[in-house]
Amino acid sequence: MLMNIFRFIKGSVDFEGKGKFPERFLNLTVRSGINLWNARPVERGLRGSMTAADYRKIRPTARKAGVRLRVTKKRGLPFIAAKYRYRKGLLVGAAAGMALIVFLSCFVWTIEINGCENISRARLLSVLAENGLSEGSFRAGMDVSKIKRDTLLKVDELGWMSVNLSGGKAIVEVREKAKKPPVNTHQKPCNIMAAADGIITDCKVRNGILNVIKGSGVVKGQMLVSGVIPTQQNTVRYVCSDADIYADVNSKKEFYLPKSINYNSITENKTERSRLFLFNFSLPCNFAYQSYSTAAYTRESQSLVLNGVTLPLGLKTETATEIDSNQTSLSKKQAKAAAENQLALYEAFEKGGSKVVKRDLKLTEDKNGYKCSASYIFNENIANTVDFSVNEE
Repeated sequence: MLMNIFRFIKGSVDFEGKGKFPERFLNLTVRSGINLWNARPVERGLRGSMTAADYRKIRPTARKAGVRLRVTKKRGLPFIAAKYRYRKGLLVGAAAGMALIVFLSCFVWTIEINGCENISRARLLSVLAENGLSEGSFRAGMDVSKIKRDTLLKVDELGWMSVNLSGGKAIVEVREKAKKPPVNTHQKPCNIMAAADGIITDCKVRNGILNVIKGSGVVKGQMLVSGVIPTQQNTVRYVCSDADIYADVNSKKEFYLPKSINYNSITENKTERSRLFLFNFSLPCNFAYQSYSTAAYTRESQSLVLNGVTLPLGLKTETATEIDSNQTSLSKKQAKAAAENQLALYEAFEKGGSKVVKRDLKLTEDKNGYKCSASYIFNENIANTVDFSVNEE
C-alpha cells in the first residue's frame, strides 16, 4: 500500500519494448539500479512498469540493447497535474480545499459522550467547555490530562473518565461512581419518637425494641422504638435506635384564590431572524424586525453535518413571540382546577416523601374569591430520633 502511494506521487509508466535482445535490456536495467516491476514477455519483446524518472534514464540502455520502447499507459500525480496545467483555477481550488481540510482537522467539531446514565449530558458538556473542550476548540493547545483532572474534580458523581481525540471528534468515555448505601452515623443512645399523631401501618426496625404494633394509634411524642435493650444478665444495653415507622397521618392545607386574576398568553404574532454563521462570524439572512412590549424568545442553531462531523457552518434562528397580558374572572369550575394544580405542587414538593391515601377538597366562595381547604391522609415516616443521656452510678 505504501509503495503504491509512493509510485502515485512520483508517477509511473507502463511500457512495451521490442527488439532482438530483450533479455540483454533486462540485464542492463538491473545493472543500472533501476527498479522495474510487472515484467512479462510478449511476442519479440517484453512489457513492464517503472517510474517516469527511470523511464527517461533507461532510453540509452534500450538503444544499446537494440530495443525500441513505447509507452502504453501513464499513471500518477505528475501526469494528472500536467493534464490540468492550463486550468489554474482548478489547481488553486484543489490546493485551497486541501489547505481547508488540514485547517479544519486542527479543531474539535464533534463531542461524543458515552457512559452517562444519571449525570446530565448538558451539564457535562458545560463543565468540559469551562475546562477547554468544546465544539470549535483548537486541538494543538489542548491539555487532555488537565481537562480530565479538572472535570473529575468538578463533577463528584464521576469515578473515571477518558478523552480521546480522533480527527475532528472528541470521544469522552465516563463511568459514574456507585451510590453508597445510607449509613446511620448517629453514635449517641437514642429512642425513636412519633413526629405526629397517626395510625401505624408498617414498621421496619433495624436496631432497638419496638413498642408499638401495626394498626395501633399513636400521638406525637410517643415512644415508638426504645434504645434500652435488656440482656440475659439482667442488665441493660443502650443503643442508638434505627427504624422506619410508617403511619397514616391527618393533614390540612388551606389557601385562597382571588376571582380576578391576571395571566399571560402567547399570541400568533411572531418574528423570525436568521443568521448564517461560520466559526464566530455571522451574517444576517433577513432584516425582519418587530418590536413587542412583552415577548418570549427561542433560539435554535442548526450546524452542517458531513459524514458524522459537525462543521462550523450553519444557521441560527431567533424567534420572538408576542405575549399578551389578560385579566379574567375565575368560575367555580376553573377555581377547582387551579386548586387541584396547586395541591399537586404541594404534594410533589412539600410532601414528596409521603404517599397520598385520601384527599378531600372543599371550596367556599365569597365576594372576592374562593377559600380552598384540603383535608389529607398521608402515609409517611413519623420516626423522629431523640437522644437520651445515661447516668451510671
